[in-house]
Amino acid sequence: MKVIFLMLLMLLPWTLKAQEAHSDTTELDERSGKSLSHDLEKGKFDIHFRSFYMQTINQGALTDYSTLAVGAGLGYLSPAWKGFQVGFSGFFVFQLFENNLTIADPTTGAGNRYEVVLYDMHDPENARDLDRLEEFFISYQKKNFKAIFGRQKVNSPMLNEQDNRMRPNIFSGLSIYHKSKKWESMGAWLTSVAIRGTVDWYKMDDSFGVYSFGRNPFGEPSGYKGNITTKGLAMAGVKYNNNGLSLQGWNYFAENVFNLNFVQGDYAHDLGEKKLLVGLQGFYQTAVNQGGNQDPKKAYILPNEKPSGLGAKLGLQSGKQEVSINFLGFMGQGRFLFPREWGREQFYVSLPRERFEGSGDVKAWTLKYKTELPMKGTKLEFGASKVNHSDIEKYAANKYGIPSYYHFTGALNYKFRGYLDGLDGQILIVNKTAQDFAGVSDAYRINRVDLWNLNVTLDYRF
Repeated sequence: MKVIFLMLLMLLPWTLKAQEAHSDTTELDERSGKSLSHDLEKGKFDIHFRSFYMQTINQGALTDYSTLAVGAGLGYLSPAWKGFQVGFSGFFVFQLFENNLTIADPTTGAGNRYEVVLYDMHDPENARDLDRLEEFFISYQKKNFKAIFGRQKVNSPMLNEQDNRMRPNIFSGLSIYHKSKKWESMGAWLTSVAIRGTVDWYKMDDSFGVYSFGRNPFGEPSGYKGNITTKGLAMAGVKYNNNGLSLQGWNYFAENVFNLNFVQGDYAHDLGEKKLLVGLQGFYQTAVNQGGNQDPKKAYILPNEKPSGLGAKLGLQSGKQEVSINFLGFMGQGRFLFPREWGREQFYVSLPRERFEGSGDVKAWTLKYKTELPMKGTKLEFGASKVNHSDIEKYAANKYGIPSYYHFTGALNYKFRGYLDGLDGQILIVNKTAQDFAGVSDAYRINRVDLWNLNVTLDYRF
C-alpha cells in the first residue's frame, strides 16, 4: 500500500495539471515544449482494478478452500524524448475473505495449493499489507529497434507473466527487440524476478524452489532450494510470419544450471470459408555443468538428464469457431525442468490449473473448442484432456507425484461495452479426475485430482 500511495503523490500534480491543460487549450499552446512537467503530462496513465474469487472443492472429507481478493494498481509511461521513455507501476491486494487457506488438511497434512497464490504464499496470514513496486524501467526505441532496461514484463513460450492470479511475474534485466515486416527477434539477460504469488523480488538463483520443489530422482525431497548458483538467465528468440506460416525458435540458458531449446511451427491452410490448422512443437534440454550444484541431491537438474518432447496440433477454423486435437509426448530421458517461478509452459495441450514441468514420461491428448457467441464481446472455450503420467512412485519421471488424470475446462469471457467499456469478466470452471480413482491415496489426491476449481474474475482498466 505504501508503494501505491507514494506513486499517487508523485503523479497527482501531473494529473491536475493535465486537467487544467485540457480545460484551457490556449495555455497549452503557449507552454508547449517549454516545461518538463508539461511534457510529462502527455504520458500514458494506466489504472487497473481487479477482483478474483476462487474456490476449490476436493474429494470427500478432504479440505475445501475459497477466497475473494480485490486489488488496484497504477502505472505510468512517459512520452518519448529522443527515443527514450520511462515507465513504472505498482499494485496492492486486499483479502476480503478466506476459508481454510491457512489450515492444513487434517487427513493428509497438505496445505492449500491454488488460492494462496492470490496473495503472498510465504505469509498467508497477511491479508492487508500486500503491495509491490512492479515495473520500473527506461527504454529506448528507434525505428524497428527497442531496448528496455530495468523491471519489466517479458513473455515467451516458457518464461512469461503467467498472469492467472492477482499479479503476474515481473523480471529485471536488459531486453532487446527488433521487428521487421516478416521477422521478430529478441534477446534478454535477466537477473531477478518478482514471482506471482509473492510480494518480494528474488535473484534468479534464489528463485529456484520458491514454489513447491517436489522430489528428486532418488525419491527424497528436492534439496536445490537455496543451493543453486547462477548469475542469471540469457534468452533469445526469433519469429517468422508470412502467408499463414508462423515459425519460432527459443533458447533459454540458465548459467551454470541448464540449457533449453524450444521450436514451434504453425500453418493455416486456406480452404475457402474454412482454414486447416497444423502445428508442431519440440524441445530439448540439457544440464549445464552439474545442474547448479555439485552435490546431486542439491542440483536442479542432473547431468544425465536430457529430456525432450514433441507436440502436435490439427485443427479447423470456420468463421468464429475453432476446434483442434492436440498431442504432447515426452521421450522419457529425464524430467522436463523449467522453474515454475519463471512462467507457465505453452504447449498445445496446456489447460488451466495444471502444467507438465517435472514430468519425464508423459503422454497427453487434448481436445479444444472456442467460439464467439452472438452477444458481442462474448467468447466461450472448452477443453478436455487425457493425461497419462508415469507411476506416482517413479521419482525419476514424476517429480510432483501427479497421478494420471482426465482434465476438463470451460471458460466464458465477456467484454463489457458502452458505459462499462474497459471492464472484462471471466468465469472459469475446472475439473480434474484420476483415471484410477481407487489406486490414488488421499495424500496424492488432494489439490491434484478429483477436484473442482471455480474462478470468477473482473478486470477494469482505464
